[in-house]
Amino acid sequence: MGDLRGDIWRRYGALGNVGRSALDIRKDIIERNLYGRLSVDGTIRNETTKDVVNDILTYKAAAKLKVRQAIAAHTTDQVERKRLYTALKNDRWLDDPFLHRQMRKHFRHGVSHTANQFIVRSDKQSSSVVDGRLVITIRIAKQVGGDIRLITTSNGKHVNLTGCNLRICVKDGFTEIHSATEKATGRPHGEQALGIDKGYTEAFTDSDGEAHGVTFGAVLTDYSDAAAQTGRSRNQLHALEKKHRTAGRIAKADRICRCNLGRKKIDARRARAKKRLRTIAYQSAHSIVDKAALVVSEDLTSPIASKVQWKRYNRRMSGWAKGALADAIDSVCEQRGAKHLLVNSSYTSQMDSSTGLLQGKRVGDKFYRITGDVLQADHNAALNVLARLADPEITRFTPYRDVKRLLLARSPAPLSVKRLEWGDPSRPPSADKSIEQVCSR
Repeated sequence: MGDLRGDIWRRYGALGNVGRSALDIRKDIIERNLYGRLSVDGTIRNETTKDVVNDILTYKAAAKLKVRQAIAAHTTDQVERKRLYTALKNDRWLDDPFLHRQMRKHFRHGVSHTANQFIVRSDKQSSSVVDGRLVITIRIAKQVGGDIRLITTSNGKHVNLTGCNLRICVKDGFTEIHSATEKATGRPHGEQALGIDKGYTEAFTDSDGEAHGVTFGAVLTDYSDAAAQTGRSRNQLHALEKKHRTAGRIAKADRICRCNLGRKKIDARRARAKKRLRTIAYQSAHSIVDKAALVVSEDLTSPIASKVQWKRYNRRMSGWAKGALADAIDSVCEQRGAKHLLVNSSYTSQMDSSTGLLQGKRVGDKFYRITGDVLQADHNAALNVLARLADPEITRFTPYRDVKRLLLARSPAPLSVKRLEWGDPSRPPSADKSIEQVCSR
């Protein structure tokens, strides 16, 4: 099935799916008999094909969402926008240079590296409890091996697999069985309207000033630094392996590759870090929804352009799990019936929440107001996020340059300082007395 997944992505992962639905792609695969000779059960082959095709079209739909945002920023003409939206929706983006350019940018040819899973149709599996363990039987055609019997670690009391498709993931030493289930309704939400600022040190800071998930940054930093140290050591081993191979000591080089350059521990450490970050993110999201019926957060789907930072900063921020934070708050709000709204993220960290203007300066975790008062930076940003929801001029997709122009237009005229000097013209200016007159424009 790994070969099948890789080949479908190669054939239909880009231009091969233009103007085609999932059914059209599957019909094309069947008519051409691309994978009929694989020695696997036919239903497993067909269901896995359906899974891959759906993944490809989901990837394309996500790219189209970004292109829609680009269209909104490209023109304000409603007729032109409608024309571009219609062409994009009907998959005629190859005919328009702008759409074609944007789709090339966001819809790059996908590649599949998944070779350890397959899909089982609901009518091809059955389950029963034997000796206190849930046993799942997958019915396979006899000519390709016969039935597969999986004895799980579950007692089966709270598991109902009737009518469910299964995803079987084979890993080192064990097998995972995934099934879809209806998510239960969560506990009641709060009553407040809260703005939240996604952070690095803490997972979230709300507009009440409360920090949620204070260990988030420590876990992420520890993982990032450990992974960097491992990478430096592996680079030395790679160089040593290359040296031995160049010198003709092939057996020695192969032993280094086999015994010192594996990825089991690296992958396990990454999986542990992701699980810990996900746990912290969901716990933080629940503590927010305990207080709030309406949660307002920044839309951070687009990359943030900034000046070049130092290497360690870039490495840590590249691993920043902002996607996990966004998924957590979305999922928890949906489950518990709270409302989650996204607002424009431009300059929310650089505005003074007391005035709503581009005044003051953020330094680290502190925000210095123009009056000299000091605010906690993430709390200040969360207040700005909540206020942004009621701003009629700044929508979610307003370009950041327009946001800055609007904020500067709202600011009062700057004060000009005029220095008046008098005294002996022959004396240096530093020796003369001076007076400052403040003039308002």
